[in-house]
Amino acid sequence: MKKTAIAALLLLAAPLVAQSGPGRGPGNGTGNPGAGSPAIPAVSPLATYVASLPKEALSPAETGQILYLREEEKLARDVYRALFAANGDRAFANIAGAEQRHMDDVKLLLDRYGLADPASAVAGEFKDARLASLYTDLVARGKVSLVEALKVGATIEDLDLSDVGKALDAADNRDVDAVMQNLAKGSRNHLRAFSSRLAALGAPYAAQYLPAEQIAAIVAAPRERGAVDENGTLLAGACTGQGRGGRGPGHGRGRGPGAGAGSCDGTGTGTGAGRGPGDGTGPNCPNE
Repeated sequence: MKKTAIAALLLLAAPLVAQSGPGRGPGNGTGNPGAGSPAIPAVSPLATYVASLPKEALSPAETGQILYLREEEKLARDVYRALFAANGDRAFANIAGAEQRHMDDVKLLLDRYGLADPASAVAGEFKDARLASLYTDLVARGKVSLVEALKVGATIEDLDLSDVGKALDAADNRDVDAVMQNLAKGSRNHLRAFSSRLAALGAPYAAQYLPAEQIAAIVAAPRERGAVDENGTLLAGACTGQGRGGRGPGHGRGRGPGAGAGSCDGTGTGTGAGRGPGDGTGPNCPNE
């Protein structure tokens, strides 16, 4: 609309202009979009690390914990997907995606040791009767309100940390410990996310599985980033970026000095530096 109005005014003013000539003025420039994009490793650092470790015989306790945690991570994913469908809060969709990656981490061990996958492709369906009952109960509770949904999220992460802690106590295989350490790190981050939302809403989370002082210490600690080894130490080359891909250099749409053409009208083609997607890491980072 603005360009049309200017063109009309120029036509009216044409007789008053002595001679057409070059002019300079502000112009709208169009450039190429920034070329940056989120960096997503083809293979997660954890998968590479696990593959480098010796393959040791699993104890019955280790086997049982691996099978159980594969379904428990599915419980978290399925509940969060159901709650996102119910209330539309993006936090549940984002954390459900992280839970899928946790399921994939446990699947590394299933495949490595030739264990049958207990996880059903059907949402809310579990071989473990306790998990099946928890799914029904947690989804029903979470659908009551956003606050209740966030409490459900914190409860799941509290439970997961308790069970992963037991798995770490029972395991001595380095590859099993490495996967469990990464599950625990992810659950601590998710617990922080849910707890901070609840605190902001005036409904702080009350510990149900871990001791209250342990929950408080986790929530007070900063977010953890990057894949870790069996001792919880950050792996070399692990992703530690924050959030979405950062802003990178790119020529985009912007206002800049433009070279006028024809009637000294001050309009023309300009160039400007715009903001394009940068190279970074974010929700797609598999090291979460």
